[in-house]
Amino acid sequence: YLESLTVAIVGLGGTGSIAAEQLAHLGVRKFILVDPDRIETTNLNRVVGARLSDVNRHKTDVAADMIAQITSDAECKRVVGDVTRTAVARELRAADFIFACTDSHGSRAVIQQIAYQYLIPCVDMGSIITARAGQIAGIHGRVQALAPGLPCFTCCELLDSEEVRRDMMNAEERSRDQYIQGAHEPAPAVISINGTVTSMAMTMFLAMMVGVPSAARHLIYDARPPSLRSVSFTSNPNCYVCSSR
Repeated sequence: YLESLTVAIVGLGGTGSIAAEQLAHLGVRKFILVDPDRIETTNLNRVVGARLSDVNRHKTDVAADMIAQITSDAECKRVVGDVTRTAVARELRAADFIFACTDSHGSRAVIQQIAYQYLIPCVDMGSIITARAGQIAGIHGRVQALAPGLPCFTCCELLDSEEVRRDMMNAEERSRDQYIQGAHEPAPAVISINGTVTSMAMTMFLAMMVGVPSAARHLIYDARPPSLRSVSFTSNPNCYVCSSR
């Protein structure tokens, strides 16, 4: 069954590259790979399949090459672009399942809209390491399913509308906006945490698509205590994203 699915991965960085690798091993053969960026030297500590010789290559190409090394009969559509742009977002309509492996509020807002509007199940994932006074203060991960009957990011109040507004702008619009100061610094990431979060997302995918017995649809991981817990939110019956209205 899995080899008949078309699976989209939005973001081929730390978590997305691991997702591509695991999906290929699981038997998925049709991929839509979406990412606007090229491999940088600083990516090599966490992007699976990337080597020093891949620096400056598109992340979509590196992921497609890795998938081909695992299974020679895979079909990979490579979309080099930002999912917040309409032409790129439309490519996701051909997917049967979406993995959201991005790190911006704007991209998540677009992906959830597609998931609910076109009834395409999605799993979003993310990890973050926070520091205070030079010491690690927290190591966290989150995996959340977005699908009909499940509350969206908007219901869960997980999207910052100001961040969404910023992410939807182009560079020139941002430079002219008096409310935007400076640039966002990327959060540190470690491959072991990304691997943990992505593996949880993959089990959730298998539960949703082939009936693996796992009921969790929203997981929070904390590496320090450590703990893994399932959380639940209530859907807003009037939500403009996910309600039947």
